[in-house]
Amino acid sequence: MPFTGFTTDKLVGLPPELFTDVLPQIALPSELKVTLHVFYRMSRQRGSSPRRVNWDELAADKTLRRGLRAISKLRATDELLAEGLEAAVQRGTLLHVVLPDDGRAVNWYVVNTATNRLWAEQIGLAGAALAPNAGAPDERAPLITLYEQNIGLVTPLLLDELREAEDRYPMHWIEDAIREAVRANARSWRYISKVLERWAAHGRQDAANRPERPIDVDKYTNGAYGDLFRRGSDTSDL
Repeated sequence: MPFTGFTTDKLVGLPPELFTDVLPQIALPSELKVTLHVFYRMSRQRGSSPRRVNWDELAADKTLRRGLRAISKLRATDELLAEGLEAAVQRGTLLHVVLPDDGRAVNWYVVNTATNRLWAEQIGLAGAALAPNAGAPDERAPLITLYEQNIGLVTPLLLDELREAEDRYPMHWIEDAIREAVRANARSWRYISKVLERWAAHGRQDAANRPERPIDVDKYTNGAYGDLFRRGSDTSDL
């Protein structure tokens, strides 16, 4: 159905650099839709300082989800949202700030302005890395940093999968699987998890070319020695 026209003469105010410097460089549909939608949401906010939006709010936004679904019927909407946000953060259009809230980390996004950069610097959480909770240091932060430096943004959903992987596989396996994904130019968690599953089922060669036997994941994570195995995996250094 063709668009029948706007119902108001009131326009959304947008910075000129968005049109002169940002939009001409965007080639990824998810980045374009996410970027414009974030600016739209910011324009409608009143009273919050700085104007910001978090992952949960964007993931629940029906208008944004409908727009992302139009990009591809074969990809999950959350995956497209994460892709668009990561691209916007990497470009410098948005700043990604993580703040602790009631025992969990909340991913916030603000427009990259001088005022917002100062705000992010003042709270010490500027940048795209998922920061540990200041009240309860996160022992998994090194893996999160490794993933974001080499693969992409860690979303709340992906964070749960990373934690599950840490409980199921030796830490050095996860690190090596990430490196293999980089070498294969297949930068996705789906590829990494498939590598880990293959190694667990069929074994692998370690860095010194020594064979490592397959592991019985359930035996180690669910059996009598599950806690010992998980603690042992947490002691590996990145």
